[in-house]
Amino acid sequence: MRLLINEIEVDAPPGTTIKDAAKLARIRIPGLCDYPGIEHYGGCRLCLVEVEGMRGYPSSCTLPISEGMKVKTDTSALRELRKNILELLLSEHPCGCLFCERAGKCDEIREGMRKVPETVGCRYCPKDHRCELQETVALVGLEKIELCRLGSHKEVMRSPFFDRDPNLCILCGRCVRACDERSGGVVSFHFRGFDAGIGTAFEKPLEDVGCRFCGACVDVCPTGALVERANKWAGLPEKIVETTCPFCSCNCKIGLEIKNDKILRTRTTGSKLCVRGRFALEFVHHQRLTRPLIRKDGELVEADWKEALAFVAEKLSGYKGRDVAMLVSGVLTNEALTAAKTLAEQAMDSRAVAEDYSSRYNLDEIVKGPLLVVGDLSETNPATELAVRAAKPVVLSPIKTLLAKNASLWLRERPGDEVLVLTAIAKVAISALADQDRKSLEKVEGYSEFSKSLDLLKKDDISISPSEIGKATRALSRGTVVVSPDSDLEIKKAAGNLALALGGKLCLVGRNCNSRGSSILGLSRGFEDTMHSLQSGRTKAAYIVGCNPARASARMAEILSNLEFLVVQDLFLTESARLADVVLPAASFAEIDGTFTSTDGRMLPLKAAIKARSKSDVQILSDLLSIMKDGTKENKAEAELKADNSQSSPKASQPEMQREAAGESPEPVKTRAQANEFIILSFLPVKLQSAPRDSCQLVVGPRLFEFGSGTRTSRVHDLLYLNKKRKVEINPEDGRDLEIADGEAITLESGEKIINRAVRISRRVPKGVMHVCGRKSEAVSAEVKRDV
Repeated sequence: MRLLINEIEVDAPPGTTIKDAAKLARIRIPGLCDYPGIEHYGGCRLCLVEVEGMRGYPSSCTLPISEGMKVKTDTSALRELRKNILELLLSEHPCGCLFCERAGKCDEIREGMRKVPETVGCRYCPKDHRCELQETVALVGLEKIELCRLGSHKEVMRSPFFDRDPNLCILCGRCVRACDERSGGVVSFHFRGFDAGIGTAFEKPLEDVGCRFCGACVDVCPTGALVERANKWAGLPEKIVETTCPFCSCNCKIGLEIKNDKILRTRTTGSKLCVRGRFALEFVHHQRLTRPLIRKDGELVEADWKEALAFVAEKLSGYKGRDVAMLVSGVLTNEALTAAKTLAEQAMDSRAVAEDYSSRYNLDEIVKGPLLVVGDLSETNPATELAVRAAKPVVLSPIKTLLAKNASLWLRERPGDEVLVLTAIAKVAISALADQDRKSLEKVEGYSEFSKSLDLLKKDDISISPSEIGKATRALSRGTVVVSPDSDLEIKKAAGNLALALGGKLCLVGRNCNSRGSSILGLSRGFEDTMHSLQSGRTKAAYIVGCNPARASARMAEILSNLEFLVVQDLFLTESARLADVVLPAASFAEIDGTFTSTDGRMLPLKAAIKARSKSDVQILSDLLSIMKDGTKENKAEAELKADNSQSSPKASQPEMQREAAGESPEPVKTRAQANEFIILSFLPVKLQSAPRDSCQLVVGPRLFEFGSGTRTSRVHDLLYLNKKRKVEINPEDGRDLEIADGEAITLESGEKIINRAVRISRRVPKGVMHVCGRKSEAVSAEVKRDV
């Protein structure tokens, strides 16, 4: 469509607002309530324009363009109107510094001024020089304010990660609209007149009303009303380094604000960050190891790199094959994973393994078709969940998750019945196939055995009604089955069978930032064998890089403590490192250059933002390999180190990565029975077991505020606080039957597991089911005991 804005001809697509069309012509219209990516509001009234043939002054951020429209944005009437509106807005905002005759001449005393407990002007505000209100005053041309200050002082509220100062709030509503999209509306407008503000229901703390602390409200706030508490007064950064988030497989882009070789804060760069990517990167500066440690006389003592690497090389040379295990993680870069794999194969005659697995998928593509989601992606992969939520999927979950609230169909199964329900949908899908399609399916490997399990499936065993199973089947034709990373192997196999029956695809979502890179390198193959060898005592030595099994499992801590020789390579003195004979300190993600592999096969850059406190994983592993191979020839890991130092992508030493980046399929996995390594070429046998009906079911699921074993997130103060507030969710009917009140402490016993938690009465869980967060997802029977 064509229109005239200030006599300038502009072409813009239908549906574009006047304000967005003006941006195309580089015409800036003031405004404080609109923000890219959130619903237009038109509340601040600063973006008013004149439209020929239209009465009044419409808001340009809400009015769509039309063919031949003539718009004026900078008339004398508009300028006067905007000044009056802005003056009224500033009458409730501390703005003395905006019009001070000595503005800009108080820098030498600014730090002292900021110790004043109340913000009375820009120089006292943590968002000074980063405030949109300052920019808008300059743009509008307001030079003085004649209205007296209105309203009374309100208390500043302290929340995890950020402070909320209602005295600086201009009621633009950005945070309310951003929260509606991300967390389902935790905050909203309340009260009227001078008491009007933004807050939670019944003024409860954010952590008690379901806030996910994604920081979207802080990102969109135009003033200092919402400010991140960490480095609050640090001011503007010296530089911003764009890199990739080091947590889950969403691979969000982040911008690291750097000053004095320190991360001040994280900013979004087009991605929708969760609490981990937005606020949890302070671990980079927390109690890091900088020198190697060697155990001498039962104590870990500092050593230099030459001594430590020589000692590790000498000891490891005595172990070969199954005698030694190399455990790595999907949080490592492609270069580090390749170096670990090379070291294990060439120097130890063994293999590097990782628990992590991710199938190849393009999220933008799969959300265009029918979706079935198994598990709670909002706790493991929040950005993926947001994208899937918009597609209105079918959801299989016993808990009322964010996805379940927005689902086109919610299948609320009994905990533990997931395999039964998935198999039941597959049975109905196969029965509905045309004869020719069914005959084609019968030729698929494993179908005969699978069809026998379908015959054993009984209607009474399934906790979902036949009508809902039928609805799901019809809705999912040729759709994608998405499985969260916390789902167990049987669920993944059943999901694969269903994808085959539907003629669709299987999407196994990875847990870590480089799950896909780990999968391409085949590091999930043999993981179960390696763990069995460790548990049986067959393995005598281990080298652990980037993971902390001793924190994740008490059993693994016992196994590691009984090894003859243990090396741990990590950022911190972790629980596993405390058991080690040698601890090698590694550089963090913010201190190295490298790559991760995205779920669709792209190479994602990781860029060094601050000076490294130690050697990179690649350098450590390649130096060690050089010693163990007597340094006689250049090896693959050394080549990767050179690529890492030159900031290039992995090439000849990573043929699997090459195929992935080119869009080719990785080599097919031949062993389909092992955990996390099958691809959907055949039907797989599953165990059809019904969950107990005569006992209380405890569902243990992942938690957004803790990642993996918690090694990094446990070093973030406010995440520790939120994790301490874990509660057991119980249905109101169960609470009445058991005479348990909200907030009361109880003890749950399930086998040898004992859990002590306070109770939260919640309708998220069905009757007969309790929910608690943990590191390993499972559904078990439990007995409830009240604490005396």
